[in-house]
Amino acid sequence: MKFLVTAFLFPLCIFSQKIFVNNAQVSFFSAAPLEDISAVSNQLDGVVDIETGDFFFRIPINTFIFPSSLMQKHFNEKYMESEKYSMSLFKGSFDESVAILDDSLMNVSAAGVLNIHGVEQDVIIDTDLNIYNGDVLFYSEFNVPLKDYKIKIPKVVRMNIADTILVKVSGRLVVK
Repeated sequence: MKFLVTAFLFPLCIFSQKIFVNNAQVSFFSAAPLEDISAVSNQLDGVVDIETGDFFFRIPINTFIFPSSLMQKHFNEKYMESEKYSMSLFKGSFDESVAILDDSLMNVSAAGVLNIHGVEQDVIIDTDLNIYNGDVLFYSEFNVPLKDYKIKIPKVVRMNIADTILVKVSGRLVVK
């Protein structure tokens, strides 16, 4: 999934089969002239209705772990304002039905609204699905331009943080 991902389940048809995110990871990478910055979170939650193609994913912003505690503190307090904007969300639907067929590889496009830092943007994110022995594994990469989500970088650290961040999402979907 290129998705970036409690009471988060949106209304779905009661008879629809839902698959849930399990063992998922979201990471991001900023390649800038003075320093590279990366972080990872294993706290992505989500659900996919495989009959309708609707999905909803969320990730708590403060769950990203950085190589240094100072980076993590600046990320949460100065840039992402995680006390005010505690979650990033992605809600939408796949452009085609998600037929879970054993032992298959497929690429699907997820169209929806990505909410980061309280700003909503319409996006289309390509996602690779690998279905093998009943497991559904997903992977996606996408770019997040900071200006699109009103994330401001002070001039003093402008050379330390890229204008566009590479986000990678991977995990497993399970039927519950």
